[in-house]
Amino acid sequence: MKAIKSSSKKQNEEKDKTSPLINSRQTDFHSLYTKAVNLYKKQFANWQAGTAVDLYPIRLEIVPLLKIALENPKTILSLHHFSNIQDYIYHHAISVGLISSFLAKKLSYSKGDIIQLGLAGALIDCGMSKIQPRIMNKKETLSQSEYEEVKQHPILGYKMLKGITGIKESVILSVLQHHEREDGSGYPLGTRGSRLNIYSRITAIADVFHAMTSERLYRSKQSPFKVLEQMQLDQFGKFDPKILNILVNELSVFSVGTKVELTNGQVGEIVFIDPHSHTRPMVKIDESNEIKRTDLYIENILT
Repeated sequence: MKAIKSSSKKQNEEKDKTSPLINSRQTDFHSLYTKAVNLYKKQFANWQAGTAVDLYPIRLEIVPLLKIALENPKTILSLHHFSNIQDYIYHHAISVGLISSFLAKKLSYSKGDIIQLGLAGALIDCGMSKIQPRIMNKKETLSQSEYEEVKQHPILGYKMLKGITGIKESVILSVLQHHEREDGSGYPLGTRGSRLNIYSRITAIADVFHAMTSERLYRSKQSPFKVLEQMQLDQFGKFDPKILNILVNELSVFSVGTKVELTNGQVGEIVFIDPHSHTRPMVKIDESNEIKRTDLYIENILT
């Protein structure tokens, strides 16, 4: 018994030693993230006023943020929690940059490409600075003419970045093509399949994932796992399957015993994982010990 107590005490001491480090990393990330969002907001206002894009300050904020986020993939899953309706477009820029870099790392890209994709994700909506503010901030459904104006933002962004040094041509193409789809159903040019730049394929997935999991002026946020399932099934053929599967597999890597919160607020523990349905593990509810896999989705990972 003494040996067991001693071992348990040692484990607790180890936890006490590591906890401040974990908390420190979380604090560092949130601080750097908030700083990056605020800087992007200022840059966006400058673009609205006609100032040319300056990559240096954006890169300065993105790079240290990437380092922390990529060390903890679960951070990528929780980015939508930081976003708010009023400043959505600025949160979206930084988050898409982080998700794009995360995917690049999982694709074994070089450090340089990982950073470039972080910039690509952050810049995909820079062209929105040229869209009328009344349209950007409209709470009601856009009229057809307003929607057509919004659909011009990839072209506007492409023109803003064309000729700027310090970024690859792939970054500029990703700004132009991030709303294009594999089956040719996207915009602004209806580009499809092999004609899509690889950066564009990555940022397209990051863009949709964060947009659908975030609170918007005209749409409520959805569970990340519900969104991943929808992207696999409902939007089949629109995204590069290899890249999408990486996002699904990496963000749905659970272990039996993981504590999760469901979309109805119930808390439970994962008891079984179906390898063919990563986004729908079986969960034992804490309050009732009931085991369920229903239409509910996982909202948060608690442990």
